[in-house]
Amino acid sequence: MKTVLLSLTLAAIASTQPALSPPQVGFLQDSANSLRPVFGIAGNFLMGDSTASDVVAAAFSGSFGILKTDSALIVTDRQGQRIATQDAPAGQALFAFSREGSPALAYFPDSNLLLAWNGGSFQLTYFDWSAFPAAAVRAIASSDLSHASFIVQRDDGLWDLQVLLATGQLDSQAALPGVKAPVLMPATGELVYSDAQGIVVRRLDGSEVHVNAQLPASFSLRQMGDGWVEIQDLDGCAQFAARITAGQEGFYRLPEVEQ
Repeated sequence: MKTVLLSLTLAAIASTQPALSPPQVGFLQDSANSLRPVFGIAGNFLMGDSTASDVVAAAFSGSFGILKTDSALIVTDRQGQRIATQDAPAGQALFAFSREGSPALAYFPDSNLLLAWNGGSFQLTYFDWSAFPAAAVRAIASSDLSHASFIVQRDDGLWDLQVLLATGQLDSQAALPGVKAPVLMPATGELVYSDAQGIVVRRLDGSEVHVNAQLPASFSLRQMGDGWVEIQDLDGCAQFAARITAGQEGFYRLPEVEQ
């Protein structure tokens, strides 16, 4: 009964003036490829109206969002308002944010292009693509201002390849034992992946937090907010959220959206 009352309260608040809006968790790409804000608190979520359609890929750090349509790359602010738009090649995209949550990198595996954010737009950045095939890239991250991190699948497992942005050359590489795809490296630098029990968060010091979860057989991972990860069932319409903030970890099913 308390859960029902809280959900009704959140819905009532969301329908009133913006000053009384419930807390915003972030943005997600729904099963119909629309971008939607997610409001509420852990376990009690409310999906907002679509702010963009025909979304191919999207990620949100809590401060900024990056999304791609068939032909455009778009950066938004924390409210989802567009602050930059530019042409983009067809196909999928992977995104990375800086540790402060600002846009950092966009990678287009179909065309094997890497773009870096210069504060106002994304600029093409050379890198030695011969070091690994584009089809092997499972995630990217901005490990620091000087490097792009490519999480790459090899025969012996996943590897973290550090590319120096100034030269495009491979700077270092390290195996990621025990980590399997799908994998995500959010702006905070942790690794998020799964095991037989659910979601695993590997902290920067190498320690791991295990979050019990019944995961779909096939799913994707996307950053949907500050300390939040979206899990989308690739064989259905179900969507979930994992909280990865230290001491507040949890796994939740998100409400379905009427299309």
